[in-house]
Parts: sequence; structure tokens; C-alpha cells
Amino acid sequence: MTSPLLELREVTKRFGGLVAVDRLSVHVDEGESLGLIGPNGAGKTTAFGILMGEQRPDSGRVFFRGEDVTRVPTHRRVARGIARTYQIPRPFGEMTVLDNIRVGMMPDSVRRLLTERPPEGADREIVRNVGFGEREAAMYPGQLSMGELRKLELARTLATGPEVLLLDEVFAGLTRGEIAQLSELLCEERRRGMTSILVSHDLRSLSPLVDRVVVMSFGAVIAEGGFDEVLGNPLVQEAYLGQA
Repeated sequence: MTSPLLELREVTKRFGGLVAVDRLSVHVDEGESLGLIGPNGAGKTTAFGILMGEQRPDSGRVFFRGEDVTRVPTHRRVARGIARTYQIPRPFGEMTVLDNIRVGMMPDSVRRLLTERPPEGADREIVRNVGFGEREAAMYPGQLSMGELRKLELARTLATGPEVLLLDEVFAGLTRGEIAQLSELLCEERRRGMTSILVSHDLRSLSPLVDRVVVMSFGAVIAEGGFDEVLGNPLVQEAYLGQA
């Protein structure tokens, strides 16, 4: 049986007396698009932090391609192919859009910097893939709309050459038009075979983008399955949608 591409196995994380994730087991298979949903405070962003190595679990383990990476630091996980976006975009404000993308393409060591170079034109290919033109590529983050900042965040993540994308509230603060445009970009990455985990409160936009949904509440999984199946679950309706 093939191992999941990325997996949290029985992971618990506490912050003082608060249990943020509670024996959480979640996985995504290669080429799959997984939706991770739940109410505020359910532990979704904490789970992303643990997957990226930004936080260390109190117990449990993280696996990537069947290898235990629980103690592997964040930059090594990025080099192996795990990348994420953030709810609040984090571009380098003093750099242009194109230069922000080029930073993501830089090798992670001096030796690799001397021996490995990105393919010619790879930076501008990413610019085109996320829907930026030459004018936007020369702009600075402070000149961009929120929708454009979300695209830049995605572009910077794609520049690392990931095997799996962790997308945290990528639709937050966007207009319906911006959501439609970003959704098409994500669909295109999906068609290219990208594996992804998406956290979003915008269920209408999330639905066509995912193969499977996991619902969290109080740090634990309460439901898993197809989108319609999960939303029809009484536990989900009570915890996530506020219905008794």
C-alpha cells in the first residue's frame, strides 16, 4: 500500500492549558486536493504550523513520503517540497513582484547556489502562470490589491518548487471576481498534478477545488469524506454551521 504524501499521525499540541490539536491524524495522498475546514479555533492553522515545522508537537509524528520529518526544520522541509501560504501575505515590501518570486527560487545553501541555477525564464513563467503581466511584475507589493497580494503569495510559494501546497485562507478578503480568478489558478495547478491542502471558511469556493474534506473541531477530526456527505453530517452542522 502506498504511503500518503504528507501525514500528521496522532499529533497533539498544547499552548499552556489549551489543547490546540488533540491526537490529530490527517493525511493527503499524492495528487489529491484536501479541504481542511472547521470553526475558528478548531486548530487548522496550528496543524499547518506543525506540518511546516514552525511548531513542534508535544506528541505524535509528521511524515513526508513515508519518512519521519517531525524534527526536520522548516527550511529543510521547504527544500524537500513542502510549502505554504499565510492568511496575511508576507511579501518583501522593498522588492518588486518579480524579485519576490526570484527569492523563492534561490537554492537553500551556498553549495547549491554555486552548482544549481533555476531554468532560464522560470521566474517569468511563474509570473504568467498566476496571471500577472509585465506591468504587475514590475510593481511593488504596496501597489497591489488584496487579490493581487494573494496571487503573489501563491507565486512565491510555487517558486520553491513544491510537491505539496498548504493554502491557508487564500480567499480571505477577496471579491467574488478575485476569488473566481484565484480559483482558476488553483484548478490549473491541480490539473498539473499538484498536491494541496486548503483551509478556507468560504465553502462555496472551496467545494469545486477539493477531492475530500476533513472537518476539525476543538483540535480533533469530527468528520471526513466527500463535500456534500460531510456537510450533511449532524456533528458538522452543529460544530461548524451552528445548527443544532
